[in-house]
Amino acid sequence: MILATRTVYWNIEHEYILYLIFIAAVAVFAYGLWQRVRTWFVGMPEVRWDLVRDRLRQAWRHAALQRRLSQNRVAGVFHLWLSWGFFILFLGTVVVMIHEDLRIRIMQGPFYLWFQSLVLDIAGLLALVGAVIAWVRRGVFKPRALSKVAETKAPLDDWVYLLHIVLILWTGFWVEGIRLVATDDPWAAWSPVGLAHGRLLASFMSLEAMLVLHRILWWFHMVISFGFIALMPYTKMIHILTGPANIFLSDLRPAGIMAATDLEAENPVLGAATLWDFRWKDLADLDACTECGRCQENCPAFLTGKPLNPKKLILDLQRHLHEQGPLLALAAMKGERPAEQPFESQLVGSVVQPDEIWACTTCRACMEVCPVFIEHVPKIVEMRRHQVMLQGEFPAELNQTFKNLERQGNPWGMGAHTRTAWTEGLNVPLLADKPDAEYLFWPGCAGAFDQRGQKIVRAIVQLLDQAGVSYAILGPEEKCTGDAARRAGNELLFQQLAMENIATLQGYGVKKIITHCPHCFHTFDKDYRAMGLDVEVVHHTQLLARLVKEGRLKPVKEVAATVTYHDSCYLGRYGGEYGAPRELLTALPGVELREMERHGPTAMCCGAGGAQMWMEEHHGTRINLERTRQALATGATTIATNCPFCMTMLSDGVAAQENSDQLRVLDLAELLLEAVGTGGGPEAAATVAPSGEKE
Repeated sequence: MILATRTVYWNIEHEYILYLIFIAAVAVFAYGLWQRVRTWFVGMPEVRWDLVRDRLRQAWRHAALQRRLSQNRVAGVFHLWLSWGFFILFLGTVVVMIHEDLRIRIMQGPFYLWFQSLVLDIAGLLALVGAVIAWVRRGVFKPRALSKVAETKAPLDDWVYLLHIVLILWTGFWVEGIRLVATDDPWAAWSPVGLAHGRLLASFMSLEAMLVLHRILWWFHMVISFGFIALMPYTKMIHILTGPANIFLSDLRPAGIMAATDLEAENPVLGAATLWDFRWKDLADLDACTECGRCQENCPAFLTGKPLNPKKLILDLQRHLHEQGPLLALAAMKGERPAEQPFESQLVGSVVQPDEIWACTTCRACMEVCPVFIEHVPKIVEMRRHQVMLQGEFPAELNQTFKNLERQGNPWGMGAHTRTAWTEGLNVPLLADKPDAEYLFWPGCAGAFDQRGQKIVRAIVQLLDQAGVSYAILGPEEKCTGDAARRAGNELLFQQLAMENIATLQGYGVKKIITHCPHCFHTFDKDYRAMGLDVEVVHHTQLLARLVKEGRLKPVKEVAATVTYHDSCYLGRYGGEYGAPRELLTALPGVELREMERHGPTAMCCGAGGAQMWMEEHHGTRINLERTRQALATGATTIATNCPFCMTMLSDGVAAQENSDQLRVLDLAELLLEAVGTGGGPEAAATVAPSGEKE
C-alpha cells in the first residue's frame, strides 16, 4: 500500500537558494523587531510579566478567540477567518520543515490527508475570503473608522498589505493545483480548492506550459512570503505580533487603577513631558495599534466634534516614537540623561495639542473596545499631570476648582460647616456620635452642596432608615475624595486630600462605606485601596438592590413610568456594575425599561468625567446634549441614573429640549422611594428641575 505524501520540492531546482532568501528575510525581520523593541524600553520600568496563567487566559480569549473584535460581527468573522487561516497555514509550513529539513517523516498517511491537505485547503480558502472581504470593505463601504485620520478614503498602505496577503494565498493554490494535475496525484481530492485551480489551468494550458508556470509561481510565492516576513516590523502588519503580545501584557488590575507618583522621591517624575517619562508598556502600546478606529467611534469627544481623536492621538505618539525612539535608545545605551537630548521635544504642544488632552472625559470607552488593549486614558492623564504640576498650564476654569479643593476641601468652595445642611428634618447621625455604625454613608460633595444632589441623598437615607440599616456620616470632617483633581492631573492635590481622608477613616476604624457618587465609589475602592485603605465599598444602587432582594425594602406602589437607564462610566466601565441598577428597576411595579442603543459597556459618557464637570466645552456639540438625544430616542418618559454628575448633565440636556417639563431625570434611589411608598412624598416624585450650567 502506497503511503499518502508528496514530494516537497517537486519540479524545483536549486532549492538551496530558498534557504538563502529565508536567512536574509529572518535577518531583516530580526533587525527591525529589535529596533522596535529597544525603543519601548526607553520608557520607565513596569512589571507586566506576573500572573502568567491569567495573562495566557487573557491572550486566549482576546488574541486567539478575538472576543472584542467579534463584537462587530462582519469585521470579527472575516478577521477571524484571515488570522486563523494564516496561523493554520503557518503550522502547515512548520510541518513541511520538520518533515523535509529535520528528516522527521510526519507529513504522510492520514495526517497528510486530513491536516496537510484538507485542513490547509479550507484554512487557505477562509483566509483568502477574509482578505477579499477586508479589501471590499475598505474599497466599497469605506467605513469612517478605517479612514486615515484626516482623510475619508481607505489608506493606500492597507490596500498594499491586503494585496500582498491575497497574492501569497492565491499563488499557493495555483502552485498546489498545477502539482496535483501534472502528477495525477491519487490523493488530489483531499485538496479540493487547489485541485479546482489546477483543473482550470489544465483546460487551456499544455503540461509543458504548466510546468514552466509552476516554477515561476513557486519562486514568486516563496519570495513574496519571505518578503512579508522581512517587512513585517517596518509596517503596520507588525500588529500580528504586537497585538497578541500587548493583550498578554495588558493591565490585569481592576479597571481604572492609576500609577501613583512618588512625590517624596528625590527626582519625582511629574507626568509625561517626553517619551522618556512614559512607562515602557505605554510605548509598546503604540506599536500594537491596528488603526481599526473602534476607539474613535466610541469616544464621546470625537463623536461630538471635539479636537480629541484617540486613534489620532495614539498614531501621533507612534510616529513620534518612530522618529525619536532610535535616538533615545542610543542615548540610553550610552547612559546619557534625558535632559541632555536636544532632539527630544515636549509631547504636549508639538506632538499632541493641549485641546486634545483636555477634551478627554476619562470614560474608558476607547479602552473598552480596543481589540489589542491599548491604554489611552493613562497616557492622557500622565500628560495632564505634567501640564498641571510642572507647566502650570490647564483650562482656566480649573483654577478656581483647584483653589476650592485646597481651601475648602470641596470643588464648590463651600464651608465645611454647611456639609450637613442637607440633613435638615432628617435624623442622620454623625459617626462621632455613633462610632459603632455598620456603614459610613458618604454623600460626597454633590450630595452635600448641590441642590439636586441633596434631594438624592435625602432619598437614600430615607430608604436606609426604612430598611433598618445602621449608618452614620462624617459631616464636617468629610472632604472631597479628590477624583476630579487626580483626573485633571493635579496629583499633588489628590494625594493631600486622600491622605487626610484615609487618616480620618482609619481613625474611626471604618470598615464599610456606602457612596452616593460612582466617582467616590471608584476612588475609595481602587485609588484609596492602593494607598493602604482596607474597606468594603458599596454604591447605593448595589446596596438598595440587595435590600430589595432581601425583602427589607418592598416596592409595592406602581410607578407607571417608561424608563431608560443611563450607565455612568465610573460605576459601569470602571466599577464593572451593570446588573444591580437594572435589577432595581425591574423590581419596581409599573416600570418599563427601554435600553438606549449605547448601553452597558458601550454606553456613552454624559460628558462630566475627567474633571469636565468643572470645565466648559468650547468645541463641537455638548456631549450631554448628544447623550440626552440618545435617551429621548427610546421614547422613555423618565431617564434614570446613579451619579450626581450624570444627573446634572442629563438634567441640563433635558432642559434644552422641547416639552422638557414632560420628562423626568431621576436617580434610582428616588424611583425606589416612589415605589416603596412610605416617606416618598413630593420631593422624590416631583419633576426634576434643570440644574443649570456646569459649575
